[in-house]
Amino acid sequence: MAVRTLLVACTLFLGMCLITSSRPTETTQAFCNIEWLLALPCAQVNKAIVTEIKSLKNIYKLGTVTPLQIQANHTSAPGQMEQVNFTMTPAAMGEGCRLHGFSMSAVWYSSFSNSTNYCNLQTVVNGSGLTKTPGFMEFTNEWRCLGLEDAACPSK
Repeated sequence: MAVRTLLVACTLFLGMCLITSSRPTETTQAFCNIEWLLALPCAQVNKAIVTEIKSLKNIYKLGTVTPLQIQANHTSAPGQMEQVNFTMTPAAMGEGCRLHGFSMSAVWYSSFSNSTNYCNLQTVVNGSGLTKTPGFMEFTNEWRCLGLEDAACPSK
């Protein structure tokens, strides 16, 4: 019985060693999730975000755009790119829009981004003027947005 227990323990230990020595999962990448509530129709929110991303064409590349989703890439430095996505959900009774922003570093070893991902999202939303609309609210925290507490985003 002791030999069997030892064999099982060694097998589990070897398995853990193999799992942890392989390429890390996507959860090791730097990321940021932000939710915004806006008292505007989602179509207006979509247009404002697309217009702002197009105006920042030197650092953002607009990807797929649908009425409820916008995909883009942001170049933060030579060879460094982050995926930036905005998803809109109409609020109940058509009274506004819930906007979800997500930015993630493209390289697996970038576990800390010096708030790059937060700034990727803030640059677009601030520049679009959405932060100045009535009823604007932002929800995030350090667990949902790595580097949030140290964020010092450059102004446009």
